[in-house]
Amino acid sequence: PPAPPSSPSLRLLRFEAAALERLGVKVAPAGSAAAEARLAVPGSIEYSLEHYAEVGTLLPGRVASVLVRVGDPVKKGQTLATVTVPAIAEAQADYLAARASNAVARDQAAREQKLLADKLTTAREAEVAVGDAAKSEAQMKAAAARLEALGVGLPGGEGAIRARGSLALTAPLDGVVVRRDAVLGGFLEPDDKAFVIADPRRLWATVEIYESDLPFVERDGEVELVVEALARTERGRIALLEPHLGAETRTLRARIPIANADGALRPGLFVRARLPLKTSGPAAGLMVPAAAVQPVGDKDVVFVQREPGVFEVRPVQAGRRTAQVVQVMGGLQAGEPIAVEGTFLLRGEVTRQ
Repeated sequence: PPAPPSSPSLRLLRFEAAALERLGVKVAPAGSAAAEARLAVPGSIEYSLEHYAEVGTLLPGRVASVLVRVGDPVKKGQTLATVTVPAIAEAQADYLAARASNAVARDQAAREQKLLADKLTTAREAEVAVGDAAKSEAQMKAAAARLEALGVGLPGGEGAIRARGSLALTAPLDGVVVRRDAVLGGFLEPDDKAFVIADPRRLWATVEIYESDLPFVERDGEVELVVEALARTERGRIALLEPHLGAETRTLRARIPIANADGALRPGLFVRARLPLKTSGPAAGLMVPAAAVQPVGDKDVVFVQREPGVFEVRPVQAGRRTAQVVQVMGGLQAGEPIAVEGTFLLRGEVTRQ
């Protein structure tokens, strides 16, 4: 059993070597494990939003053809499906009518100018014809702008007439079709996602960091990502910390890019991220393992080894805590030997005295 304290101002615990071994007490310099300390947080694998796109239609329409399936690789600009949109047919008809009217008005203006030069008409008649031509040209340009806003080209030629009212849904980036909701003959609304295109070789791990842990997070350090389902560990660095906390979860989302060249990783897989902790700066303090700091009464204490088998019960000022480490703001110097394992049993010895 521990011997009584040798000094009224210094509380000591004394043990024999065999007793310490039996209790599983281990000693390490304060702060020595800080570089290896990690913050374990949960997360999941998702598609990278930098290489992800949802494809839909601007106007209601019926699917006339579907040219790709889920899993097909696609190139930027490749047609995925065509949709028959009545509003586009109407807009194309308006453009064709405006173009025809403009052609007639231009011809009429040219005739009036010639007649005016031959003094066979009045200047007023020529001015009216020129004005009508300008008005019809403005109407034609307005009809063309409407078509451009709808995402279709100008109809021109017999082939375009046959495709009147047809809208092509195209891939906005290189990738793979990972979702297809477009069905031949089905009706699409503007809010519907007809296809989802993504690059499965470039993924994100999204992890949730609790607000109390944020001061400890070292953004530039290497992150270990353990994919338990595949018994696989990936490594990366935090590329993005979202600017706001979740109102209900009180967590901040961090995104870590992952290369997936072999395609083994899939969105939705659970991951456990091990984030490096800050070991310097005002938020760091002196990091010690969480087990090294034990509550005794209304104080937090550590067990400082004074000599083999002799431990000083020393009050410390504890700051922030995680499941892995505690920030010690005062009462302990870096490098002092402290008990880092078996401390719960040491605490039990103190409370029995």
